[in-house]
Amino acid sequence: MAAALAEERDLESIFHLVVGTLSSLTGADRCSLHLLERDTGLFRGHAAHAARNIDVEVRQLVSGMQGDEFTREILSTREPVMVSDTTTDPRTVRAAMQKWRARSVLGVPMLLRGEVIGMVCLDTEDEPKEFSQLDQDLAVSYAEFAATAINQVELTIKLRESLHTQSRQLEMLQRARQMEGHLADILLEGNGIRQVAQTISRLLSKPCGVFDDTLRCVAVGGPPGPATTARLRESVLTDHSGARAAMDTLKSGGIATLEPQPHLGIFHRHLITPIDMSTGRYGYIVVAETGGRCGTLDEVIMRRAAHNISLERSRNQMETDLEWHLVESFTNSLLRGTASDSDPLAQSLGIDPLERRFVCLIAPRVGSIDVLPTPHVLAQILTESASPSAALAANLESALAAVVPVPHDLDSRAATAWVRRRIANVATALSPSGGLCVAISSLAVGVAGVPRSYREARQVLRCAQIHTGETGVAVVTTEDVGAARLMLASASREEALQYVRDAFGELADHRSDRSNELLSTLDTFLLRGRNVRECAEDLAVHPNTVRYRLSTIEELTDLAVVSDDTDYMTAQMAMAVLRMNAIAVTPKPDASAAN
Repeated sequence: MAAALAEERDLESIFHLVVGTLSSLTGADRCSLHLLERDTGLFRGHAAHAARNIDVEVRQLVSGMQGDEFTREILSTREPVMVSDTTTDPRTVRAAMQKWRARSVLGVPMLLRGEVIGMVCLDTEDEPKEFSQLDQDLAVSYAEFAATAINQVELTIKLRESLHTQSRQLEMLQRARQMEGHLADILLEGNGIRQVAQTISRLLSKPCGVFDDTLRCVAVGGPPGPATTARLRESVLTDHSGARAAMDTLKSGGIATLEPQPHLGIFHRHLITPIDMSTGRYGYIVVAETGGRCGTLDEVIMRRAAHNISLERSRNQMETDLEWHLVESFTNSLLRGTASDSDPLAQSLGIDPLERRFVCLIAPRVGSIDVLPTPHVLAQILTESASPSAALAANLESALAAVVPVPHDLDSRAATAWVRRRIANVATALSPSGGLCVAISSLAVGVAGVPRSYREARQVLRCAQIHTGETGVAVVTTEDVGAARLMLASASREEALQYVRDAFGELADHRSDRSNELLSTLDTFLLRGRNVRECAEDLAVHPNTVRYRLSTIEELTDLAVVSDDTDYMTAQMAMAVLRMNAIAVTPKPDASAAN
């Protein structure tokens, strides 16, 4: 026994040494060892010595249950108990004795510091045997020594396990420290998500991917070459049949597992952890379990990496929000007229104060439920490659204002057509139902011209909200209404239409192809500043045709728009109302404006 302990043999070897030695010392046919289970108070077999190997059967034995008085007496008295003849002694379980053909049995407690930790049973098959006092004394002494030896081996095993656990924990702490250092460096250096994915892959030695909230893979980390793509499918979250359910139930900081689905080309397990920000879920980190399963520390690395990505995204968002608050502040000061050409805020934002700009106001129609975008989003949409610089935007009390710079190579008319097309496309995309009104000012040159253009746009927006048709997005420029905006902004729609009827008479009351032709000619004539030649070019007719139609209009309305300034202003006002109500035919833009 001492040699076995010195050699640090395992428990199984010690068990067999005990039963073999006791069987030899007492002359018993068989010897079995049973240990006490503290939680149940029962003895379970662990090893045996006999003429044949009976370890499997002995390990299935449970002793000390109700009716097993033999075992209960050993436990209560802590003394050896001998049954000379099991066929007549009521303390044994008769069925068990018959099954094992045990005739004489000696049960010896294994005592450790006075407490029973197990017992050894010695028996003879078929023939009775009287175990002498010497046999019993030897068995008791050796069983007590065996109890001490077994306890020592168990303590040694526990110590080894503890040392192994501590070594593993130390290794995990070192890896965790290394991981924390890598991820912290990435965060401090402001590296992107791709660098985070590569770092995770390097720490875990497994392919890693970062997906956004639309399940689009935005970064992949892993060994170079096609192996990464093959192992971590960029479409795994959309292809895997269980991915959606797993993501829907995945809480912040949790880990979900996607089992392999070879029929879909997914041959490895995948681990998923969410990337959650204060504003919602940004996306997910996905790791393919290649080359072995992920452990506890691997999951910690995934969670920590998700947290770092969240911090990095939040920091970027804060920087963007801060910059945009400055942009909004400058835009408001620009509209109010408190900004100057040398404004340091404009210089820090890279804004050229001398650029030509339009002021555009966007607001929902009365009763519309359309929701306007944020100023930041609107400015991004309105900024295109042809723009000399970024558009500005700001929230106003009841509208969204945008200050849009125009390309340097466009004249005033072409610039108006350019910005009308841009803002019309944006408004139509924002409100397919046509619930928005858009007002566009005249062209402002430099910072000083913006406040005047803003006042114009406010008047035009009021006109658009009152006087335009009730369907479709209304995009109205200062040029469309001219000076009439001063009247239209304060008049109701009914009052304005009555003014048209008073001015144009039967041309407005009885619409026909002929009246539409005359009104279209008058509209183009007024827009071209009473220039007959330019009007004829726009309408693709002879100048004399224009003069004839104007004389016909004068006969029908008594408005001498060619020669009388008062009649000219009256026609301008009435035509502006018709334009706003989409009654007049929109003039065809010239070639430069179309371009």
